[in-house]
Amino acid sequence: MRSKNKKPAGRGSRGFTSLELIIVIIILGILAATIVIKNPFSMGDYGLIAADQLIADIQYVQMRAMGIGQSQRISLVNNSSSYNIRDKDGNILETKNLAKEIKFISNNFSGYLSFNSLGEPYYDTGMNCPTTDEGCMILLEGNVTIMIYQITGKACKYDVDNKKCL
Repeated sequence: MRSKNKKPAGRGSRGFTSLELIIVIIILGILAATIVIKNPFSMGDYGLIAADQLIADIQYVQMRAMGIGQSQRISLVNNSSSYNIRDKDGNILETKNLAKEIKFISNNFSGYLSFNSLGEPYYDTGMNCPTTDEGCMILLEGNVTIMIYQITGKACKYDVDNKKCL
């Protein structure tokens, strides 16, 4: 015997109407458009991201030099957004690109920042970083300065006005 409460399949069940589906699609389209159009980062933010990336790689090269007991270096070219991590013979171990194509504006060493087996920064000629008392400076787009201290090789984002690491 059939129950009176049961309805035959397909009758009485409701789905979405075309109007409801169109409204949902329009709302999703508006949300997607705002996400694509709105970029929360400025060029200065990308400069800070690139600085953090470069500092991490400088520390990596320094630790690598101390770990294997041989000099290692990182090559930076002005007006370029890429750099190379190299071994003591100059062979490229890795090529990196800065975030969002941020470029090196200048550095006060001749393209190579080298670290000896003690982790001290030096030029290939053996000289320390010139032109500042503190150490080597690297300038990136977005008004970001990175300082590599002469004796310790510590790398940090540097506040030029207050002469201290951030």
